Amino acid sequence: MPFKSFAILTIGLLIAFLQVSCGNFNKLQKTGTPQEKLSKAIEYYNGGDYYKAGVLLEDVAPILKGKDEAEDALYYLANNYFKQKQFMMSAFYFKDFYLTYPRSKRVEETMYMHVYSLYQNSPEFNLDQTSTFECLKALTVFLTRYPNTVYLEECNKMADELNNKLTHKAFQHSMMYHKVGNYKSAVVAIGNFIKEHPNSKYAEEAYYTRFTAQYHLAKNSVQGKTQINRFHHAIEHYQIFADKFPESKFKGSAEVDYDDIVKQLNEIKSVKSK
Repeated sequence: MPFKSFAILTIGLLIAFLQVSCGNFNKLQKTGTPQEKLSKAIEYYNGGDYYKAGVLLEDVAPILKGKDEAEDALYYLANNYFKQKQFMMSAFYFKDFYLTYPRSKRVEETMYMHVYSLYQNSPEFNLDQTSTFECLKALTVFLTRYPNTVYLEECNKMADELNNKLTHKAFQHSMMYHKVGNYKSAVVAIGNFIKEHPNSKYAEEAYYTRFTAQYHLAKNSVQGKTQINRFHHAIEHYQIFADKFPESKFKGSAEVDYDDIVKQLNEIKSVKSK
C-alpha cells in the first residue's frame, strides 16, 4: 500500500475512533448511572485524561453524597483539580474530604495535600501573601496532628521556603524608605526588621543599611544638638554592625562613612570651642 494511502487510512481510523470515543463519553454523561460515571472517571484519571475525569466527577460527587462511593468521588475530585493545577480548588476539596471523612485512612494524605495545594498557590514574595500565611497555619495544624508523618521532610522544606519568602518580603518593605531617601523612617523600619529577624540571611545588609540611613539622616540635619545626637546614634549602629560582621562585604563603605562622621563631629567640636 502506498505511504500516502496508508497515512490517509490511519488518519481516518483515528478520526473514527475519536468519534466513537466522544460518542461513548457523551452517552455516559447523559444516561450512565452515578456508579458507572465514577468508575469511568477513575479510569480516565488513571489514564491522565483529567478533563474527562473532571467532567464526570463534578457531575457525580454531589449525587453520591451519603452513599458508599461518595468518599472515592470526593477523593478523586480533589486530586483531579490538583493534577489540573487548580490549586485553590484542590485545597478546598482536600479540606472538605478530611472534614467529611475524619476516620478515613486517607485523612493524613488529604490533610497533607491540602497544605501542599496551598503551598503551590503561594505567590512570589512581592505579591500578596495571604495564601502563604494560610498554608503555614494549615501546616502547623497538620504537624500538630501528625508530628511523625511520612511527609515530615517535605513539610519542613515547605515551612523553610515559605518563612524565607515572608522574611524576604519584610526585608524589602523595610528597605523601601531608604531607597526613597526617607532616612528617619528607614532607621525605624530596618530596626524593626532586625528585631523580628535577627538571624536572617538579610541581617548583614539590614545592619549596614540601618547605619547608612542614620548616617545620612545626621548628615542632612541642621547643625546643632539634634545633628550631634544623630551622628552619635550612627556611631552606635556602626559599632554594632562592625562587631557582628567583621568581614562584611560592606566593611569598606561603612568605614568611609564612619570616618566622615568622626571628621564632622571634630569640626563641630572645633567650631564650638572657638
